[in-house]
Amino acid sequence: MQRRKVIFASLGLMGAIAYSDRSQRSIGRVLKASPDESVKMLAASTAKKIDSAQYLKQLPAPKFRSGHTLPPLSRFGWTLPFETRVQLAERWGYALELTSYATSTGIAQAIADPQSVESKILSLAAANPKRYQLAVILSGELPKTPESIWLHDGQGKLVDNRQIWSPEAPSAALKAAARLRAEPLEQILKKAPIAVILNGGEYGLGVVGSSQKFWEQDPKVISARGNRDWFEYISERKAYQESFIAKAVRQAVPGRRMYVSYGADSNPHRGRYGGWNQWCFDYKYMRSISDYPSSSTYFKEFNSGWTGNMDILTEVLNSVGQQIKFGDRLSYNWVCSGWMRDKNPVFGEIDRYLGFLKCYYMAGNIGSIAGYFDFPAGGFATPFNVDSPPNWLLQIMALSRVHALFSHLESYLRQGDLLPGPTKHIWSKDTPAYEFPTQDPDVRVLARKHRQKSSWSIVAWAASGNPRQATVNIPQLGRVDVLARPTGSVYTAKLIANKAKLTWVDR
Repeated sequence: MQRRKVIFASLGLMGAIAYSDRSQRSIGRVLKASPDESVKMLAASTAKKIDSAQYLKQLPAPKFRSGHTLPPLSRFGWTLPFETRVQLAERWGYALELTSYATSTGIAQAIADPQSVESKILSLAAANPKRYQLAVILSGELPKTPESIWLHDGQGKLVDNRQIWSPEAPSAALKAAARLRAEPLEQILKKAPIAVILNGGEYGLGVVGSSQKFWEQDPKVISARGNRDWFEYISERKAYQESFIAKAVRQAVPGRRMYVSYGADSNPHRGRYGGWNQWCFDYKYMRSISDYPSSSTYFKEFNSGWTGNMDILTEVLNSVGQQIKFGDRLSYNWVCSGWMRDKNPVFGEIDRYLGFLKCYYMAGNIGSIAGYFDFPAGGFATPFNVDSPPNWLLQIMALSRVHALFSHLESYLRQGDLLPGPTKHIWSKDTPAYEFPTQDPDVRVLARKHRQKSSWSIVAWAASGNPRQATVNIPQLGRVDVLARPTGSVYTAKLIANKAKLTWVDR
């Protein structure tokens, strides 16, 4: 019973964004039934197991606002089956993913074979680029020469007897790294336009916590660093090296919707513990290498989940706070509600994932990369029982539902500001908390104020899972009563006769 409730919460049975057309009359009847009845009806319509594409096709897709300008969603991880990718692009707000990593050799081979999945995808994107917005993941390749790209000790030997990328790698090598990413993009553009470019990072320079002991052995690095703090020095060097890649990508694809780079964010643990800056780069340098700030936020990955003293939303607002401080009000982020870890399931409840995502969008997220970091048993193409879809698919659908909801609230994102709230962030005292406290620490309320009119948008999330009422005071708007739900409750508000008038948009 509980499993079914979670599943149908993830389907987003919300009047504001669910719909059915003539080809979906049976699904329309499902939506009017109770959750348990809906499972039975849907299961009865498909006696055998189905795959992810079939599952997506027979469900009512979310209804996006016509003409919205939010960028398409994207994915990171092992590639999905062709039919599933097409379904996600046609009806669920996702870009059409091309392949895992784009290399010159791989793209050339794919293009040479008109029957390859990649060739079919490029044909779709070329024929209808608005419907099939292409997403490309950059290769993480680096050049292997010249020898000066590696760290060397005072005797000229490789540090630790292995090839470790140097902060002082020569510009010729950085230009070569940029070409390794730009060339596949140029090949692709000959066949179809590119909308979204993802740089998964995690190549080249490491962070202070893991690599300082190696850098200290290279006299050239020590001389270049001078008296600078290691965090300052390595952040500047990382941003400098990435600037070659960012420039090459931007020049190669000037018509893109966006280019985002992993790690181009304010660290979510900033100020939480001593030494937090040993495991990241300084945002004041990194912000230039990505079209938008791009954080990674995964359920119970260096956080305590939906609640606790290191909860996931507090992390998000820590990053958002400094990004706003630099004038970066919007972001495009890597998200995941968990995956199998050492054969153990670590998944956040899908209903609460919906609520968390609504809070993230209220904080300025305009789209996300749906990550999943374990290869499912049997792969992503394995059929499943209709009443037990895999968690990775539920996560993809949940993100789509929230993206569609906020396509109707886009003006609050692009023409509004996240309100700071009355307190400072619990970890970073130089930025506001960017939320409004309630009597319950597990009830989270965020709000945005439209810059051009007296209008607000508000989200109330019951992070611990139990729906409850909450009251907050919002500047200019005044006292408002909201219902915090596990799935989040989103409202718009106006002042009418000096009284707050709320409209519940995802009821």
